[in-house]
Amino acid sequence: MTKTALTDAYLRKLKPTGKSQTISDAAMTGLRARISAKGKISFALQARDASNELKTVTLGQYPEMSLKQARDEAARRRLELKAGVDVTAEKRRKRAAVQGAKDAPTLRELLREYEAAFGEKKVWAPAGPKTERTQAGRVVERVFEPLLDKPVLTIKVEAFAKCVNNYKPVRLTEEKKSANGQASKARAYLAPLLDWAAGRKSYAKLGAGRVPKLEVASLDAVHDPATTDPSITGMRKRVLTQVELEKILPLLKYPAPQIGGMKIDAAQDFRPIALRFMLYTAARREEVVAMRWRDLDRKNCVWRKPSVKSTKGGARGQDLPLSGAAIDILRSLPGWDQGKPEELVFPNSVGGKLGNWTRIQTAIYEETGTSDWNRHDLRRTAATLMKELHVPLSEVERILAHKEPLQAENLGGAASHYLHVTKIMTNSRDPQEEALSRLADAFELIEAGAETASDVP
Repeated sequence: MTKTALTDAYLRKLKPTGKSQTISDAAMTGLRARISAKGKISFALQARDASNELKTVTLGQYPEMSLKQARDEAARRRLELKAGVDVTAEKRRKRAAVQGAKDAPTLRELLREYEAAFGEKKVWAPAGPKTERTQAGRVVERVFEPLLDKPVLTIKVEAFAKCVNNYKPVRLTEEKKSANGQASKARAYLAPLLDWAAGRKSYAKLGAGRVPKLEVASLDAVHDPATTDPSITGMRKRVLTQVELEKILPLLKYPAPQIGGMKIDAAQDFRPIALRFMLYTAARREEVVAMRWRDLDRKNCVWRKPSVKSTKGGARGQDLPLSGAAIDILRSLPGWDQGKPEELVFPNSVGGKLGNWTRIQTAIYEETGTSDWNRHDLRRTAATLMKELHVPLSEVERILAHKEPLQAENLGGAASHYLHVTKIMTNSRDPQEEALSRLADAFELIEAGAETASDVP
């Protein structure tokens, strides 16, 4: 084997000989320059490992790897061999990691997986009866659009951060001068998705995360732009006024009012009456939309919600005693006598879940001259009015179902086996039903044009 003090000039002058040859570097023990029959040059190291076995480690191709880089790499690999590191196995592991990254799902594919796995959550369920796209998925796709078709294992946290902090709104308005709210939402939606894929945090227990796990980036270190945006105040405080309610309530009826050029048959449009039911029960839109006739306990006049939004812990239900006015709303619907248990109480025209709320709300805006209120503001209005009517705040909280009621009363979970919302004494009234009855009376006075809701007994 030829032994030469290698230089770049020497390597550049080497010509193909039709035969392969190996040149040993006189300046770095064990470093070899291999020249193929066609003149391609590569570097390798021959050195003994911790067991005194002679090993050969391929280092790289010349000129992509310079001579200096080859000598530095040879020195490092020699030390690793002496320390007992299996250099060849390590290289195989790195090659497998690179191949694994290529075979990994793209961010878009992982997003579809998560939507399928968590479709029972409102934001990850299809946004309407005619689409498979989800509310959260749309936001993630808009903000992280440059990364959607990249293998998720190749996306570094810096790339996620760049998308979040550089996202621009689709259209600028005077009221909305930044897209930090959307970027913040996208970050909040994507963070648990990545944790699920990696089996981190709440998904660390066996069976909770994705199988197999993926070594994906975490968004913990990504700045939330909403926290430093003075235009984003966080909590919405919109409550409808008495004057607004006087205008709106007469339109919340069944059959639906003919406003806004609606083409749907009034007898098939349950959106306005569903809005009234939201006001009378302080319920969330998604709870009303998902209500089925089997959920109504007619004997005890209780709406037994199978699932309510929970900020802590797992899914739970709620038993809500209904006022007589709320029962009258249900009694006015054709499903009261004809509906099957599995059918929706407030269906769309083909029996599915109600949607296209923006259109009916815009029509009500135009008809009443009101603006800037949404469905959740009805729930907030109902709760605020109950407080104004001096309903104990503990009862308002129970109606809103933000917390598990037994925990709120410092009771153990076993109490749920003994405490049920049902009537034993025919002349008894549940405090929640009393509160909702006072609320309904107030709405009826407002609708009738009363000067003040304080006339409610």
